Amino acid sequence: MNSVGERTMWCPKRCDLLVMKTSSNPYEFKWNLKGGIFLLIALISVYILLNEPPFIFDNLPIPATYFGIIAMLSLILSMRFSQGTINEYVCPSCKGVLFDIDRFKHVKKGKITKKSAKKRNTILQLLNDSSELSELQCPSCSKDMNSVKVLYKIKHNSQAENFILKETIEGVVDSVMAGEKEMQVEGCKSCKSLWLDESNRLEISRGTIVSNGKGLE
Repeated sequence: MNSVGERTMWCPKRCDLLVMKTSSNPYEFKWNLKGGIFLLIALISVYILLNEPPFIFDNLPIPATYFGIIAMLSLILSMRFSQGTINEYVCPSCKGVLFDIDRFKHVKKGKITKKSAKKRNTILQLLNDSSELSELQCPSCSKDMNSVKVLYKIKHNSQAENFILKETIEGVVDSVMAGEKEMQVEGCKSCKSLWLDESNRLEISRGTIVSNGKGLE
């Protein structure tokens, strides 16, 4: 479920108008009417599948497994409609992206996870502590943005089943990737937003932010 909004702000590099894109957020669930309806259909279908009430199967010449399929599809649709959303502004020319720093928060079972909260707070602290002004201006408030240097690690997860082999592979790959890396991003202290180049947008999301020698997912 992706949608594109109107173009209202200039890219900080002044190369094009930003496009607002809304996409589903797999880390956040918000129950709504559509999600509730499909969940109800799934529960009713499971009940029919397990109990096989005669008043239904005596009148409908269909196998019970049919309701199992309906239950699975309805549950998938329920989860799909109940996902939260992510809003970000993308430049069609340079592919940079502007988004709210709260996007780093991941919600599970109605609560923000500790790891994602630490990651968000660490980046916010780095932004607030930055005294280096960027050449870019915030597209929202037009104030000068600050440059922030972020240390991070990309953890390799091996698919090997053997524990020793898995640890060996991950250790070799991590050493080849040279451990800690550094990226520079621009952020607005007033709007609490970040501007990332195309090459940085994925790495800061999947990487482990390093602060004071400790890694924060």
